[in-house]
Amino acid sequence: MADAVAAIMPVLESLSARLESIEAKLGAAKAPEAEPAAAAPAPAASAAPVAGDARGALFAQLGSIDQSSGRTAGLRHVTKDMKSGGATGPVPAAAAASSAAPKPKPKFGAAAKPKTKPPGTCEKRGMRWTVQNYTKADGVITVEGVAIREEVFIADCDDATIVIPDKCKAIAVDGCKKLALVFEGAVSSCEIVNCKRVKMQCKNFVPTVSIDKTDGIIVYLSEEGRKTQIVSSKSSEMNASFPNPTDPDGDMIEVPIPEQFISTITPEGKIHIEVSDLYA
Repeated sequence: MADAVAAIMPVLESLSARLESIEAKLGAAKAPEAEPAAAAPAPAASAAPVAGDARGALFAQLGSIDQSSGRTAGLRHVTKDMKSGGATGPVPAAAAASSAAPKPKPKFGAAAKPKTKPPGTCEKRGMRWTVQNYTKADGVITVEGVAIREEVFIADCDDATIVIPDKCKAIAVDGCKKLALVFEGAVSSCEIVNCKRVKMQCKNFVPTVSIDKTDGIIVYLSEEGRKTQIVSSKSSEMNASFPNPTDPDGDMIEVPIPEQFISTITPEGKIHIEVSDLYA
């Protein structure tokens, strides 16, 4: 801004000097007589172009000043035909074709690619056996060599049959469907979690069978297995099958494991729970 003011000052000083010179000439041309006084305005006519030239020079000088400090130095003037609103020529063929062509609609309900199931594996790591990803096509899977201090973990099996011929410490089954599990026995427990349609058979004895978040399970127990505790939560369609105590050689008895209970508050302020009459 200081440079712009410095550039204007010489022009203003020059214009002021010219105006003073014109006024001096006009004052000297005046005469006491009336007729010369009438002719006095004649020099003013010649002064007008001089004043006009000075103003034109001033505006030209102002127009030459770049008030954007160089920011607009590289910009071009936009003519009317360059503006989008002023275009009157024909639309290019490529643009017309692209605007006329309908956009493809997204396809819904396309069949998703089936997930590839990894092959079944049975491996031992430390004191734990891991059996997973077996299917019906793999046939009967027998886990040989399990020691009584080792655990067996079965996961992600679909329509598979797993046999554990030796007694182990504990068994855990997670995320299996249509699984058939047969084992000799366990020292602590057999846990079934997040499964559907499972058949479990203990040939000897397991102290506890835990069922959690499972839909559809049958627990087959032996004569000694009638002492097994069955703990269930968030599960449905549970049944237990065991030998008839009055007729051991007869058919096995299958009874449902209750899913519905009645809770009441006692006078002592405690909760009393009874099995629903549906299981009477």
